[in-house]
Amino acid sequence: MKFSLTSLFSLLSIGTIGVALSYDLAPEGSEMHDPDQCTAILVSAGAAADGVGSMTTHTNDCLDCDFRLAKVPAKDHAPGSMRKIIGGRAQYPRYIGDDRGSVYTKDKIIPGLYDWDTTEALGEIPEVEHTYAYLDGDYGIQNEHQLAMGESTCGALLHAVPTFDGGDSLLEMSELSRIAMERCKTARCANQLMGDLAVEYGFYGAVWKGDDMTVYGEAGEAMTINDKTESWMFHILSDDTGASAVWVAQRVPEGHIAAVANGFVIKEIDLDDTENFMGSSNIYDVAERAGLWTKGEHFSFAEVFGMNRGHLSTYVNRRVWRVFDLAAPSLKLPAKTDVWARDYPFSVPVDKGLTVADVAAMQRDYYEGTEFDTSKQPAGGPYGNPARVDQSPVDGMTKDELVEGRFERTISLFRTSYSFVTQSRSTKPDIVGALTWFGQFTPHATVYIPVYAHVSEVPESLSTGALQRLDRKANWWAFSAVGNYAAQWFSFTIGEIRTMQHKFEDEWFKNQDSVEELGLTIQGFGGDVAAVGYLTDWCNEQALDVRTQWWEFLDYLMGKYRDGMMMDKIHTETISPTKLFYPRWWLEMVGYWGFPGATYEDAKKANEGEHDYNLEWDEKPKHKKDQKEAEEAIESYHNKPPPNTETLGAASPVPVGTSASLGPIILAGLVGAVFGVFGKVYADKKAYAGYATIPV
Repeated sequence: MKFSLTSLFSLLSIGTIGVALSYDLAPEGSEMHDPDQCTAILVSAGAAADGVGSMTTHTNDCLDCDFRLAKVPAKDHAPGSMRKIIGGRAQYPRYIGDDRGSVYTKDKIIPGLYDWDTTEALGEIPEVEHTYAYLDGDYGIQNEHQLAMGESTCGALLHAVPTFDGGDSLLEMSELSRIAMERCKTARCANQLMGDLAVEYGFYGAVWKGDDMTVYGEAGEAMTINDKTESWMFHILSDDTGASAVWVAQRVPEGHIAAVANGFVIKEIDLDDTENFMGSSNIYDVAERAGLWTKGEHFSFAEVFGMNRGHLSTYVNRRVWRVFDLAAPSLKLPAKTDVWARDYPFSVPVDKGLTVADVAAMQRDYYEGTEFDTSKQPAGGPYGNPARVDQSPVDGMTKDELVEGRFERTISLFRTSYSFVTQSRSTKPDIVGALTWFGQFTPHATVYIPVYAHVSEVPESLSTGALQRLDRKANWWAFSAVGNYAAQWFSFTIGEIRTMQHKFEDEWFKNQDSVEELGLTIQGFGGDVAAVGYLTDWCNEQALDVRTQWWEFLDYLMGKYRDGMMMDKIHTETISPTKLFYPRWWLEMVGYWGFPGATYEDAKKANEGEHDYNLEWDEKPKHKKDQKEAEEAIESYHNKPPPNTETLGAASPVPVGTSASLGPIILAGLVGAVFGVFGKVYADKKAYAGYATIPV
């Protein structure tokens, strides 16, 4: 199922292709929605600061996804049981049923939106005797044994159709990740299990029908996978038959960091090197059968199976560069590269051990301090909003026109439903070692709240709400309200947001060891149940505290920033708001001084003779007689219509036979007439300078 390479240049719609499976999967059909894309970072334990452990991330950059965090409990299963397979619905509600924890039960559905049915199975595979508990989102996040995953959809040259829609493939990435969470303790196990199941039952991507631009842009997947000791990058796509799969995985060396941003990053492979590579046995055969590669040629997995995005390759490569440059600035990697990023390695050694805060900062990045900084570009407006909303064919534009242009695609994206940083630590028992720092809404406007994988229930305020209706009980809505309001004056408000983020996160980082030590102490006296109870209550309290204070933060911002002013001096006898106005560069750009690009000097030169710059506007008239005469004359013009006019109630004088809608025009003429009548008065600057303040 190949397609013409000429269609590749249309594949990336600048922010509307991507990861989260944003379609409705039902046995009778599927409703395709706008797809989305994500960024995932993978940090080996040796690249982390002491005690931090391995980390992975995921920005679930989805404009219409279910943002709730859920906990799927561990279970025992009878011999011969079958595990049902569902499709990858990412919209609210992503799943409805009684077998995946309390968040997904039908009674938790928000009333009054729509009467969704219990999620139907599309197929089944043999179940195992025992499945592990895990935190769940649009993909599996982290399980009780510290296995953690991030995700990023990738363009690929082969695609398949699911069984329920007439095809031959049963599994997609979200279900594969959950099966691995249920059955694996290590990254190697997850690689092998997901790959083998996809080869056996068939793999299909996030989108399988529609135009080539969308289908092939969603055909592949990448997963970043961590356990307590190893970190692996996993890639997968359909094979050429549409009934199987091709997959490969590469280990991230200790001390290194890797990243994936919607394009395959595994290049040269050596399946004989089992310490560093894993993969399906059909890789070369499929590539040759599909006409993607000829035996004897150089083989790069990314270049053979991945998508050449042409002039839009910066959408992918720039984010990878940014992660590498933040983690290893000493390498001085070039920000600009070829479409395959051939001068970027698979991973890079970090300059210093990374903390959770360091990795969270990468997710919050919009290229600050670089030539690509979206808060410093004209498209961000006068106050530097870094968001670039998704393109749409408005104002007569076509999709072909839109894909010829582009904005920089930042790591922190305005439409992120949630993001996280996981920790997997060999130095800690699983009960406290498995930790996910979870934030909803755009990364630069969220707080990463600690949630241990062993909690019995995830925090209530992180597991409720939907995009369809504002919900003050949901953290996502608090972050969204603040983020959207603050974006109007971003250059002024982002500092306030960062102060609030640090207020919470710095305190948690400082107290993390104490919290975990207390949990282990409680476990020693009361067993796992007592420790789990403590961790569950503590995480819930943190999330609720953030929610409460973030809504209060919105009130504070609304009181301080409004109507082009900043109310920064409120504890004074009289208020004196600071006018924010606009920066010089923006005024010049929009033509404040006469035309776009004009400066103050241009305007001054053009206006010579138009104004009397020596006029002292606040000077009082020196002759009371002259002032009185002027006031009387002005009064007469207000009270006596000119000839050939009639007065229409309280409106301005209007010429006879003329529509009242011309009133403003006539009024403007009369004002000019008043100033003309009193031209002599204004000409005498010494005696009548103050008349400019008389209202007319």
